[in-house]
Amino acid sequence: MKTLVIGSGAMAPSLALCLALAGHKTALVARRSAALPQAEAAVKTAYGELAEADLLPATETGWRDRLTFSTDLANAAKYIDFAFEAIAEQAEAKQALFAALEEAAPPEAILTSTTSGMAVDIIAEKCVRKGRVAVAHFANPPHLMPAVEIVPGSATESAVMDRLYEFIGGLGKEPIRLQRDLPGHLFNRLQFALMREAFALVRTGAASATEIDKVVKNGYALRLAAEGPLEKADLAGLPLVANVAEYLYPDLDTSQAPDDLRAMIGDGNSGAKDGQGFFDWTPERSAAVVAERNQEVIRHLKRIRAKKGE
Repeated sequence: MKTLVIGSGAMAPSLALCLALAGHKTALVARRSAALPQAEAAVKTAYGELAEADLLPATETGWRDRLTFSTDLANAAKYIDFAFEAIAEQAEAKQALFAALEEAAPPEAILTSTTSGMAVDIIAEKCVRKGRVAVAHFANPPHLMPAVEIVPGSATESAVMDRLYEFIGGLGKEPIRLQRDLPGHLFNRLQFALMREAFALVRTGAASATEIDKVVKNGYALRLAAEGPLEKADLAGLPLVANVAEYLYPDLDTSQAPDDLRAMIGDGNSGAKDGQGFFDWTPERSAAVVAERNQEVIRHLKRIRAKKGE
């Protein structure tokens, strides 16, 4: 297949590597030529991580010859089968890009966004062939994480969803097909439900940020790779779960706006990039946490591979 990735941030280089490693001719297109060296460096780093972990697919031979970098969207889109947009989460920018992409790409091409929650219908608003547009939300970082949410818009053709599902599975990923679009899809709805409760526990002084993260990393999270929340409910027994939910639901946070986060941001505590959020951050600590996260994902991927007998 001929594939196209648009973007140069955290997602695009990792995703472009996935496509090239799977045997597809892939073009990564950035909006600024100055961003291309950084994108190439990110691809090299991601490849090194997979190689060191012995997780490269059998199809990886010749991958570098299949991957090109440019700023010429019209030329790169001429003969593609699939496009994956990975630019900033700004509706107008995505709409303009998809309109240009539709004009440059073949009519039968499937155009997707890696958005983590923006509605497909909003992204495709200025497209004529709305039936060819869908979401393929790769969990970050794409070169490691198996999960990919496949989300239709109100006009997305069923055949497009079928073909996209098959293509994503062919990358060695785990495609997850939603029956309808909804804000945040599945991944972010579940993630933000946990984060909202964690924010509230800090806000109300129930525990420190350190203790809250400890109970997740050393407790709840350790089970999740093998036992999803609905499996957990069944295994525990729905009568027990219902009894606990009876008294717990009314006490869970139901904030309708992130006022606590806005207050922190207003105080200059915007997160790791600025050195302060719920925790104190240095560049070294940020890099160490990301590296540890990736190593945990790699260990899980190896367990999956061993289980499949690969």
